[in-house]
Amino acid sequence: MVQGPHIVKKLRMGRPVRWYVYAWRGGPCVHKQVGGVRPSLTGEIIDAIASARSKGEGGIADGTVSSLIVGYRSSPEWKRLAQTTQRGWSPWLDQIDGKFGRAPLAAFDDRRVRNDILTWRDGYADRPRSADMAMQVLSRLLSWGVDRGRLAKNHAAGIDQLYESNRADIVWTEADFAAFKLHACDEVREGVELAACTGLRRGDLVGVPWCAVGEHAIIWQTGKSRGRARIVIPLLPETRVVLDGIKARHALEMAARPEGKRKPLPETILSNSMWRPWTPMGFSSRFHDAKKESGVKVNLHDLRGTFATRCMIAGLTDQEIADILGWNTKDVAFIRLKYVDQARVVVAMAERISRGTK
Repeated sequence: MVQGPHIVKKLRMGRPVRWYVYAWRGGPCVHKQVGGVRPSLTGEIIDAIASARSKGEGGIADGTVSSLIVGYRSSPEWKRLAQTTQRGWSPWLDQIDGKFGRAPLAAFDDRRVRNDILTWRDGYADRPRSADMAMQVLSRLLSWGVDRGRLAKNHAAGIDQLYESNRADIVWTEADFAAFKLHACDEVREGVELAACTGLRRGDLVGVPWCAVGEHAIIWQTGKSRGRARIVIPLLPETRVVLDGIKARHALEMAARPEGKRKPLPETILSNSMWRPWTPMGFSSRFHDAKKESGVKVNLHDLRGTFATRCMIAGLTDQEIADILGWNTKDVAFIRLKYVDQARVVVAMAERISRGTK
């Protein structure tokens, strides 16, 4: 909910200080003063604030985009979103409020508003992923308004994305792992190794618990969709090595501490240097530091492709790998052709050459 009243000042070179009093943050200006000290809230100003606030509860005029945003943020649909989604979308709702908040909803029923939406989107053209996120949040907001009967149509629907990048066929090479390892701490290195063995995305990677590790697979009800999403990942030989290595490092470090300073193994497989679970942002920050120092060009997300190649070598079919990663089989088949089958052909050729030489 917006706050108020909000008093700000503008400093201008060679000109007196100008004070502005707004009925609430982002709302209409009800008083302006040139020079002097910060203005007091006189009876006249308070009456002006009250008049502005009377246009809508909480200082938000009914029938505006701002009122739509407030309604959406208090709706069951918003509350059902994952916390990470809410944190990611909230700043964009603020941006939408700042740009369109005072516009009447009737303006968004006019098809010509699509040009205004595209013009706003184009302001982020140098950051295409941000532009696409802006459109995603705005479209969801307007769709909610349509569902609630406050809008007739969502004119942000169907706008083409600016960011196009399919990195499914990119994998980490042995050289990438070696260079990264030189500059990464043990905790981040273990995270990269686990991602390469499981294909987990960042949010699941830092949250998957030890109790999800079974005899043959990692099976876990994630926090997505309020626990309805489930991941099932077969345990590769490399995965067992990573898990055993984490436990061994923990045992070795605890053995070197006084008995009163020892900590149990955290519930999550991955943990930071304090043996506490990573936050997604905390892990990303340390990962990017090591990536920058190492000079590797691959991303954390590219480890999913690396996991796909390991599943292929382990004997899984393209359809099985696609089901695990949520990809289509064409992407998996391309990785197989580009990395796995080609490597096998080269090895076979080398073996024949070696036999012929002998």
